Amino acid sequence: MKKNTLQKVLATALVSTMAMGALTACGGEAAPEASAPAKEESSAASESTPAESTPAETVAGIEGFVPFESTVTLQIPIYQRATPNGAADAGDNYWTNWVQENFGDKYNIDVEYITLDRGQENEQYALLAAAGKLPVCCFEYDYPDVTLYQNEGYLQEYDIDWFKQIAPTYWQRMVDNGLDAYTEINGENVLLVGSRAYGNTNYQFTTFYRQDWVEAAGFTEYPSDPDELMKLYAKIAELGLGGEHFLGGTKIEGNGADQNYPYRTYPLDELTWATTGDYVIPALSTEAQKALLKKQNELYNLGYIDPEYNTRTSDFAVSDFVSGQVFTYSCYSTAKNDVLDQFYAANPDAHLGIVVNPGPMTFADGTCTAYRPNGDCGQYIGFSSQATEEQMKAFAMYLEWMCQDDVFFTLKYGLEGINFNYDADGNPVYVEDQTGLAEQQGHNNNVDMWCLVEASAAATGDAEKDIKSCAPVGYPDSDKFAEQIWANYQGQLACFEAGMVAPDCKFGVTIAASDEYKDTLFAKYAELRDKIVMGSVDDFEANYEAASKEYLAAGYQAIIDEKAEAYNSGATTHLR
Repeated sequence: MKKNTLQKVLATALVSTMAMGALTACGGEAAPEASAPAKEESSAASESTPAESTPAETVAGIEGFVPFESTVTLQIPIYQRATPNGAADAGDNYWTNWVQENFGDKYNIDVEYITLDRGQENEQYALLAAAGKLPVCCFEYDYPDVTLYQNEGYLQEYDIDWFKQIAPTYWQRMVDNGLDAYTEINGENVLLVGSRAYGNTNYQFTTFYRQDWVEAAGFTEYPSDPDELMKLYAKIAELGLGGEHFLGGTKIEGNGADQNYPYRTYPLDELTWATTGDYVIPALSTEAQKALLKKQNELYNLGYIDPEYNTRTSDFAVSDFVSGQVFTYSCYSTAKNDVLDQFYAANPDAHLGIVVNPGPMTFADGTCTAYRPNGDCGQYIGFSSQATEEQMKAFAMYLEWMCQDDVFFTLKYGLEGINFNYDADGNPVYVEDQTGLAEQQGHNNNVDMWCLVEASAAATGDAEKDIKSCAPVGYPDSDKFAEQIWANYQGQLACFEAGMVAPDCKFGVTIAASDEYKDTLFAKYAELRDKIVMGSVDDFEANYEAASKEYLAAGYQAIIDEKAEAYNSGATTHLR
């Protein structure tokens, strides 16, 4: 579907010009993004600014808010994920009702949360759009997906001056973090961008491993060197620790499959980075992907990976870990974790550790300690093309209200004495177990509500305290978790500062070939990957070459070519 021309709702044109500049990072650190896409200044009128926007002479921001004369329905997406024990539905719980009572009722807004399955947003937005039922806003963590939404006509343009009048605090947060550089796609102001603290790293995504197995195998800690790790694997297999296939394995699902960052050659070639460094579309045909799949092929043929991994969903990763069958389990670290609850209940004598990035290192096999940083952008947010003028205004008000310090703090930490308490230094600390509370917070302490403002917590301004605050508490190994997460952050940051880490390239224009072939290529990749990984070690080279040709012909070459054209025309970010 081609992008529809959106209906103009302003009779008088409002000038909206923006210049792209160098970016700054969250948390006062060096910006992971280098330079933004070049673009020409525009004096064109904004297409979809509400005609009845707040008059310029009135008070800007929340002090100027007044209730709507007639009730406005504000539908907001929220991710439905695996929730903590006893937690209510993501779209209907104590905290969604709290928003209604403290915001909606005050301004005559009926706030409705529309649940979307994380990882299935594309399909669900498409169904809603086709039915004429898009929520008031669409948002996404992954930049390629929002360019898809704009190209499909899901988003409408807004006027920056209008938004700044209603939500000056939110807009200033964008400016302070350099995120106002990312409002435009194809020359239209369609995006608002939430921030992400400590975005030069990805410290909160943690891999838990069986420390008791490591010690039983004669090691003291998880090896960072791949050769030493293979020796550990061999010893685990020899001792029969866990299940027969102690690395488990599940089929390819969702964005971020088979990330090849540790397998790339640094410093990066900028054109290769721009054209094949996509988080969403696996880079089959590249040397980095080849190295990654070669390692998977080796582990599969050693019997460490389940021989039927391609039939097993992600649920098996949880059940295998909880039952003591596998060595590791990866997830985002939070104060309470349902999987850890189950694990320690089933394995009371077990001990876990967290894998720590040792800092910038390159190993004999050509791999390194590089990773994909979160970047300084949190959620990319757009007003949906089906939203009315009043709904757009209500959503702008919602963002500004959520930015208020007291509101934002309460959504993140909950209620004192129920969801959190203050420690001796005056810092909020989550209650270890909220199970059964009416006020129980949802996934990652309600992150799917406050992620529109900030995608990761930064409450104290002290990196060590903030980062340790996401460590799981109340478990037998909790005394080590905080230190290990902090050490992992420090190692990752050192990699970034050494130039071994770069965020994905962003495009100021839609890549039509990506939109056309993305879903087809993902299915094709899963099919070809299985042939490569499950093939013999001797056939790896031939299998990879044949799969690469098929993948390129199925649309990947068209994506590479179109991205190269955008890069050469100056419509992308750059490494430096």
